[in-house]
Amino acid sequence: MTTVIESMTATIPHERHVANKRMTIGLGGGVALEWYDWTVYGMMASFLSPLFFPSDDPTTSLLAALAVYGAGFFARPVGAAILGPIADRISHKRVMMISVTAMALCSLLIAVLPGYKDLGAAAAVILLLIRIIQGLATGAEAGVANAIAIELAPPGKEGRYLGLISGTFIQLGVFGSSLVAFLVSASVASETLHEWAWRLPFAVGGAFGLVVIYLRSTLPETLIKDVMHCDELSRIQKTTGDVWKTLWSVRLSLLAVVLVVGAVQIANYAWNAGLPNLANGVFKENSTWVYGITTLMGVIWIVTAPLVGTFADRIRPSRAFTLLRLLLVGCFFLTLLYSEKSISTFFFVMVFGGAIVGFNMALYNFIATTLMPRAVRTTGIAFGYALGVSLFGGTSPYLLVWLQHANMAWMFPVYGSVIAVLSVIVYHIAKKRGHVYIGD
Repeated sequence: MTTVIESMTATIPHERHVANKRMTIGLGGGVALEWYDWTVYGMMASFLSPLFFPSDDPTTSLLAALAVYGAGFFARPVGAAILGPIADRISHKRVMMISVTAMALCSLLIAVLPGYKDLGAAAAVILLLIRIIQGLATGAEAGVANAIAIELAPPGKEGRYLGLISGTFIQLGVFGSSLVAFLVSASVASETLHEWAWRLPFAVGGAFGLVVIYLRSTLPETLIKDVMHCDELSRIQKTTGDVWKTLWSVRLSLLAVVLVVGAVQIANYAWNAGLPNLANGVFKENSTWVYGITTLMGVIWIVTAPLVGTFADRIRPSRAFTLLRLLLVGCFFLTLLYSEKSISTFFFVMVFGGAIVGFNMALYNFIATTLMPRAVRTTGIAFGYALGVSLFGGTSPYLLVWLQHANMAWMFPVYGSVIAVLSVIVYHIAKKRGHVYIGD
């Protein structure tokens, strides 16, 4: 990874090169933490569900845990609406610090939170509140990271650089969560995993968060302001109202961001939370195998992310986006293959279908960032991203499991495919009207 960062900044003077490298690691660390924290809850849902939402039907317990998972996502647009304008007008660093601090503390709280047996229904309520707080704090994380990253990117290499920030570091977070889940599952007995060992991945996330807090605290505010052209932007956006007026003027771009993000997040959370929980909680597969296969998928994502960005730079981002998004349409229908217990089928769907999901994950943040003008880039990406994730991504695991339980599994790939096709159509309408501001 260090080699990739160095190659991206090789033509920059030494002092700026070192500063950019530090900022890349600080930004990427926060992105990885965000994705670790969100993914690890989804992966552990089948184990925490009977402790916080006890029921005679394991699917009912799992659906309750996934509902809390989705509720955290719905807090993200509120957090983006509050913190996005603060970042655009006042301080990107302050928002970054709020975000990672809340993520770390919330993970630590889940790691020690007593269950239903000790607190009764209050345990579920507290878990819900923790997830909502986490959602509020992370609402602007993607907007801040992507807005700064696109300004750091060398001209003509925006796809590769955003592939590093929003591709590789996202995949590291996802990979880290599945790897820790795999190691814990492989190290303890099944009974121990169900009783308390599921808490260990949350504790690891909290500890990792403390490291990211330190990394971001060392970034100079002056450097961030210089990169973001904050003096120029402050003359344009004097009030929060000015930010929202400008964003309303590019509402077609905002809609495109929501759909570009939303379609891939349906797939992402289906593969990283829905399918593993279906395997663990409903079909009762061997959890060590489930997490091992999910970890292998994460490795594929990490390796391919920079290559996808480079591919987009070479053939034009719009062409790469269209091609990969249409491949995603067919990928959704692979979920229909996993309709009964079969670890080999799970492997095929996760690895081969997951590779296509990973290609789209490596590119979507770059495409979303190109749709927003600099004046409202942080707010626009943060709010559009949060809406896309909450409306589509947060509900994806619940829908996948519920539709499977209701014998209507065919509806999930149809739903995902419709949103994917809409994202391509709206993106190209926005592009035709001059709302692509970077690349292409």
